[in-house]
Amino acid sequence: MLVDYLVEDNKNVTAKEYMGIFGNPIKHTLSPVIHDTLSEAFGIDAKYVPYQIPVEKLDAAVKEAYTNGMLGLNITVPFKQQVMESLVDIDPAARAIGAVNTLVRGAGGFVGYNTDMPGLARAIASEGLKLQNSKVILLGAGGAARAVAYMCLKYGANKVYIINRTFENAKKLADDMNACFMCEKMIPVSAADYKMIPKDSYFMLQCTSIGLHENDGLPLIDDVSFYEMASAGVDLIYNPAKTPFLCLLKKLGIPCMNGLKMLLYQGIMAYELWTGKEVSDTLSEKVYRNLCKKIYGDKIVLIGYMGVGKTTIGKHISEEYGYKFIDTDALIEQNFNMKIPDIFEKYGEMRFREMETELLRTLTTKNENYVISTGGGLPLREENQKLLKKLGKVYYLQADADTIYSRVKGDKSRPLLDCEDPYNKICSMLAIRDPKYRSVADECIDVTQNTPAEIASKIIQNN
Repeated sequence: MLVDYLVEDNKNVTAKEYMGIFGNPIKHTLSPVIHDTLSEAFGIDAKYVPYQIPVEKLDAAVKEAYTNGMLGLNITVPFKQQVMESLVDIDPAARAIGAVNTLVRGAGGFVGYNTDMPGLARAIASEGLKLQNSKVILLGAGGAARAVAYMCLKYGANKVYIINRTFENAKKLADDMNACFMCEKMIPVSAADYKMIPKDSYFMLQCTSIGLHENDGLPLIDDVSFYEMASAGVDLIYNPAKTPFLCLLKKLGIPCMNGLKMLLYQGIMAYELWTGKEVSDTLSEKVYRNLCKKIYGDKIVLIGYMGVGKTTIGKHISEEYGYKFIDTDALIEQNFNMKIPDIFEKYGEMRFREMETELLRTLTTKNENYVISTGGGLPLREENQKLLKKLGKVYYLQADADTIYSRVKGDKSRPLLDCEDPYNKICSMLAIRDPKYRSVADECIDVTQNTPAEIASKIIQNN
């Protein structure tokens, strides 16, 4: 019976409809975070449950799931190839990739799809990166690389160098993809012969398992000048959030991303196939935040103008939740051993804003629970707005100019109010900042009507 293979924590789950995932092992799957968040948002009484299937029972389990009316299934290791024997049909892209990760109900049985490939393409597009007309370097030639290679040609890459330690594996993948697309765009390269690749600008995709472990180095090629050819980079690994490959690209100033959004969008696209629903960008962001919370820790972010109580309220939340509290202004002062007015005077406001961005980037890599109180100007920078969204749920603590002025007048620690008419300065700054605060916030909270403890309680209830 299929129920015998349910992961223990899910044996008492009840719902009108079920979706699930077959794998072995499967206990630590993150897929329920994606699908249960989506079902809740759409008001669908459905639950997503993991099954640890014995290898010899896969065919029977697939057929029983169909007979039982299961809405849809995901398939993960070690079954992505084996499951193809149990399907009534297979999507052409999945057949070309040679792996199925999503089963959709069809006439008489399940139909197999591969959402890894379009999921990664959607993830890349969501970060403003482009594959079309690009030259690509693909590191690795295993199962993951196969879906990525297909995606590169499907979405318009001009040329793809496949680098692998075992040249024969790279050649097999290149030959298969060139035959599938009737082209000669895929070029296999042995890792030992990487210097044969012409100096140029390349979109790099890291598809090996190198980077999963603490002492791992760079994948396949230990030559910084090679990675300097990257115009952008993606590492399919998402935990840890920063692999040596990504750390190097960031150090070189090259835009890059890990594989968490691939996980996100492959799941979203499976859900869309099962339900016919269209998942909006806003809902996708919500699911992404829940994934980040599950993997990297929960982070509550407080933004707003100076004097609205971000620090006081943040400390209340920190004490109640047991989360670490960070005041970005205080941490910058600590890191540079200087007060903010002195930083402004010595380095200028622009450098201070860069310090804020550097701090946010660091915080996005921390796998811990935080309450973060930000400086008033931090959310104005476009890059910071994206980083805040990645960090966690963002709350805009809102107050009118009169309230703010009554709280901050005479405070010499605020360099932006060191002027003849601070009240009018507050009014003019609020007029500019308020729309930007609202655009980045998940929720706006008026702080003039309640005590800091009451506001903290409200945030805790809504988080």
